[in-house]
Amino acid sequence: MASSDVDRQHSFRDPRDLTPFRGVRVFSPVRGLLSRGGQRCGSPRLRRFPSKPERAVFDAVFRDKEPERLVLLARSYPGWSGLCYVMAGLLAYRGHQHAQAAELIQRGFAGENEQAAALFAADYLEAWSLWIELSEGISVEALFSEEAVCLALAHSLREIGHPLEALSALAQLPPSLPTSLAASRLAEILGRPGDVVLWTEGLTNRDDLAAALLLLRARSLRSLGRRSDAHDAIREVTRRRRTSLPLRHAAMTERALLLMGVGRRPALRRGHDGGPKPGAKRAKDAEVREVWLRDFERLTGEHPD
Repeated sequence: MASSDVDRQHSFRDPRDLTPFRGVRVFSPVRGLLSRGGQRCGSPRLRRFPSKPERAVFDAVFRDKEPERLVLLARSYPGWSGLCYVMAGLLAYRGHQHAQAAELIQRGFAGENEQAAALFAADYLEAWSLWIELSEGISVEALFSEEAVCLALAHSLREIGHPLEALSALAQLPPSLPTSLAASRLAEILGRPGDVVLWTEGLTNRDDLAAALLLLRARSLRSLGRRSDAHDAIREVTRRRRTSLPLRHAAMTERALLLMGVGRRPALRRGHDGGPKPGAKRAKDAEVREVWLRDFERLTGEHPD
């Protein structure tokens, strides 16, 4: 897929008033291990006199909550196979079974959905939500929708080592910050920093999703050697006072890497005799540490030991 095609489809400017996205979580490395997963959707009331497939799928989704049960129902009721495989994939995704989730969701896209299955989704799944990881440490809660399914598929494909297929899974989604963040992380994995810079042009820090995307922009600019623009992106991350602390710490780390010149290959500093300046590395390290300590104390109010 050409970069220009992705660029047209993954803008962060979402013109919609209503989207399926309901909340954002930013994890620190340790807290993320302890609190991932789960969704807060309750079980709706089953209507009176449901059909046999409707009752079976309802029980599998809201009571059993096991992918295997839905796979069996997909084989028993071919007209419901698309919905059953997709829901089985989302339940597997919730359990961090990414290989199984990717396979089942892709089967769901290729399956069939008769009118009764479509009505089931409209009646019972409207409030069903799932937390989906967009980039390391950044998750979004999404209601059941094409966007939620494709974002979950993209994350699962990324986890099992298929970033190009994951990027293709996002290609047809409408523009949104979550989709842009997921696509930019995939482009970074694929070694395409120019795409990340192009897709994030003009972005401002209006929430934590935008701040995470700006950090990806700063990393990409640093890898391209555009240090001044990378500093501007980091400055935008720290500008908003309500930006989450893990993102602020990541911005401080990125600023330190910029000061150290990590990610670029500058010419060696040389003195008048043609050799490296003595003590230059130690002076640069001291400067970086001083900046880092100043930023840490300003953001947290604490002085690190």
